[in-house]
Amino acid sequence: MSCPQDHALSAYADQEMRPAEYAKLARHVQGCPVCQRRLAQFRDLQQAMRELPSPALGFDLSARLKDHLRPAPQISRARPRFWTGWVPAGLGTGLALASGVWLGSLLVGGGVASAPGTSMVRVFDPVPPGGLCAAVEICRLSKAMP
Repeated sequence: MSCPQDHALSAYADQEMRPAEYAKLARHVQGCPVCQRRLAQFRDLQQAMRELPSPALGFDLSARLKDHLRPAPQISRARPRFWTGWVPAGLGTGLALASGVWLGSLLVGGGVASAPGTSMVRVFDPVPPGGLCAAVEICRLSKAMP
């Protein structure tokens, strides 16, 4: 087995591995002087951190937090009132439909939709306006169209 990475040795030192992995790594560490030195460094670091003084705050932090943290309001399971449930959604839908109809009537011109005039259809002629005819038959066809 090759030497494990530092995070695996750290987990081994903290005993935060699965039992099968822990046993496998323990066998490796017993026969590997490099991993034994690295594991000793992790254990020295753990001991040094345990020896650090615990800072005193000088006040009770939990008491201060209790004043700022209020319990969430209880959500009632009762049926919502009619006015707070469906009426706003219905009003919004009705206003959206009414404004759509009104805007549509503005586009149409306030009256009945009419068919485009023949001058507008002439845009699709085979000969462009003011253009010369390539053949006499094309000119006659375009003039015969109403």
